[in-house]
Amino acid sequence: MVKQLQQYCGTLSRMPFPDMPSIAEAQMLPLTTDNDFSVFANFTSSPYPVFVNVREHYQILSDLVDEAQLCWPKITIIVRISMPGGMRIPANLLADNVLLLEDITCEEQKLVVFENSLLVIEDYFTRIEIDNNDNSVRLRLYSNDVLPSGALQPLITCLQKRGVI
Repeated sequence: MVKQLQQYCGTLSRMPFPDMPSIAEAQMLPLTTDNDFSVFANFTSSPYPVFVNVREHYQILSDLVDEAQLCWPKITIIVRISMPGGMRIPANLLADNVLLLEDITCEEQKLVVFENSLLVIEDYFTRIEIDNNDNSVRLRLYSNDVLPSGALQPLITCLQKRGVI
């Protein structure tokens, strides 16, 4: 049987929570030696703006997972997640059917064969200046069943409310 696939690609274009105060999460790096400072000085800065902090990033992912669970209760979800942000991850991102990975490629290739329905959330939101991400987000929905046109629309709407175009 051939898997049905729907895809979406968007870009975060503004602060996702414009009417809420945002906690500045800049932290002092533990730079203590000349070598520490030298290495840090060689990091490149992203040409893309920082619109989201780690806490807001987790909130966007949490909202997407909640929406996906409503739309497809038995779906398996892969979420690409960067290095942990030094805070608790929302509980729904730790559900049995949600897999958090930094490199999703191999797992996506395996699960697309074995799972009836699979959602991949792959974002590259710039959370700090040295992330070198491009503020893009991609959704891929695979299913053994025929997908209605616009099956991803509830998730796209969720992203659009957060400034993704």
